[in-house]
Amino acid sequence: MALPLIPIILAVTALGSGIVQGISNAKNAKAEANEVVNQLKEQSSERARQAKKLMQQQKTSFLKSGVYFDSGSPLAVIDETFDTMSKDINAMEKDANAKINNLMRQGKTAFYNSLLEGVVNAGMGYFLGGGSKATASLGNIGSKISNSKLGTAVQNWYNSSRGWTKGSFGNLPTSNGLPSGNTTKIV
Repeated sequence: MALPLIPIILAVTALGSGIVQGISNAKNAKAEANEVVNQLKEQSSERARQAKKLMQQQKTSFLKSGVYFDSGSPLAVIDETFDTMSKDINAMEKDANAKINNLMRQGKTAFYNSLLEGVVNAGMGYFLGGGSKATASLGNIGSKISNSKLGTAVQNWYNSSRGWTKGSFGNLPTSNGLPSGNTTKIV
């Protein structure tokens, strides 16, 4: 029995396309995350420069008015300026870290979605290209996988990544007219 060459070529091309697109999506997410890091560096150094300038102005103002820095209000004012600057920079870092984590998560999701799309397109390319003699056996394998623990885990992951497991969809009526999970009908 000869191998069907055209369906195999279509399948490999579709799979390769999905992999390339997934890698591209991951690289784009990483580049955006690096840009967030660069912006954080610029913003935090600018905020530190502003605070240093303000503290110098405060010191000069206190010295001109004849107030010394042994203790008391002048030091408390300058310390408060420094603390505010530190809190602002920490808030900037926290915000940047949240953005970076979100971008990396989106990149991973886009990678896996593209990879999955490539696999699906590879299968379709194979079957549409004339490799449909194996359709029945592959359909049996597909149904066995989708009914297994692995298939259920993949489906649960996919649904949760899309947000389909959130909200009140679990209370929709089923075929017996009751919300899902209820097996007895109340008359």
